[in-house]
Amino acid sequence: MSVKPFIERASWTLVDQSVVSSGNFALNVLLARSLGQEEYGTFALFLGAIFIFRAIDYSLISYPLSLRLCVARNEERAELLGNTSLLAIILSSVFVVAIALGTILLGASDILMPACLCFCCWQAQETSRRCLLAEFRYREAVAGDGIAFIGQALLTAALAATNLVTIESALYAMSVTFAAGALMHISRLRFAWPDPTKALPLAIEYFSVGKWSIVNYELVLLRGQLLPWMLAATAGAAATASLQAGLNIANMMNPIIFGIGNAIPQVAAHTHRTRGVIGAAQAATAYVLFGLGPILVICIAGVLLPGPILRSVYGNASPYLAAASGLQLLVVAGVLDYIAEMISKTLLGVQAGRLASVVNVVAFGVAAVLAFALISSMGVLGACLSLLIANLVRAIGGAIAIAWLIGAEKSHERAGSMVLGSSAAADDALGTPAER
Repeated sequence: MSVKPFIERASWTLVDQSVVSSGNFALNVLLARSLGQEEYGTFALFLGAIFIFRAIDYSLISYPLSLRLCVARNEERAELLGNTSLLAIILSSVFVVAIALGTILLGASDILMPACLCFCCWQAQETSRRCLLAEFRYREAVAGDGIAFIGQALLTAALAATNLVTIESALYAMSVTFAAGALMHISRLRFAWPDPTKALPLAIEYFSVGKWSIVNYELVLLRGQLLPWMLAATAGAAATASLQAGLNIANMMNPIIFGIGNAIPQVAAHTHRTRGVIGAAQAATAYVLFGLGPILVICIAGVLLPGPILRSVYGNASPYLAAASGLQLLVVAGVLDYIAEMISKTLLGVQAGRLASVVNVVAFGVAAVLAFALISSMGVLGACLSLLIANLVRAIGGAIAIAWLIGAEKSHERAGSMVLGSSAAADDALGTPAER
């Protein structure tokens, strides 16, 4: 790819993800300011559960679609989108039932309706968004994402101004903006009517492609959710809220992490077809370096100015100002997470999901051991330190995995060259039929 298309594509994926992440950031800050610590901690736990379902949906729907759609012929795309949408609806129906049962069992039936509605609208928005991203149409996704994510922050701000913010009202506000964003995305896509006879083989194919992605992303999410849930169990939801307050700021890296990450699987898969693992790694590295600069800027600011940043976001009298040391650890963990996640996306792009899963299993094990060892004695700071070390292990493990794949590919190429050389030598010794 020439420089100009690369810069344009990489830039628009960052713009789109910046819209998404800035809306999420504003929403979380508004809720942290408006809700009590216990309520905000409950909201953070609810979002964590939603993200677990989103990871399954991404792995079984969005990720296989991104690999298939980027190489599909124009006449195949409408049919592919229609059948994929049918699969997404079926899968989402299962998740809604699980959410309803979960809220009832946890005694949170007061948020049953808004939680289920929010999830359905979010699924519609995210699935249609991923359809656009699978075709590298990042620029066209910006409008719908702006309506969904900036819109939810604006509606919540309006609720806060009238002292009407509750978890329920926030979820209803999110539902409205997610539904509007989904409609905007859908208007830019062309769907054929689903064909159930073709949807079933497609589901089998998607599961074959996405099964290792499920393992990877569930491990990543469980590793992240392990910390707030352990804090909630040992120190209460208020401690979870303090961790989330630090994560809200560290998550300013998310536009780069998710933005660049949205492009890498397709880029790696497309390049891998012609240039192998080495070419895929080189193509992915160009995107990684493009986003590394702003990642490091955020990290340096968080390390050097944690107190002023916390005061500017949460106010001078906020209980979250005590999270300064934790914030310093979280931004360093964010840099390591960026590197590790980009390597994992590259491994998925070259169909090495099993290898990526091994790396994530090791990182999850490290996080679990450290969480049990550190959270009970150090609280929020122990959770932050556990995350940092686990991300470091994941980044090192991912680098080793890529190096191993490249080494194996080079060995295979050398073996192939030796076989060809031997065959050519044998032909020279025997001579041509005319010479014999």
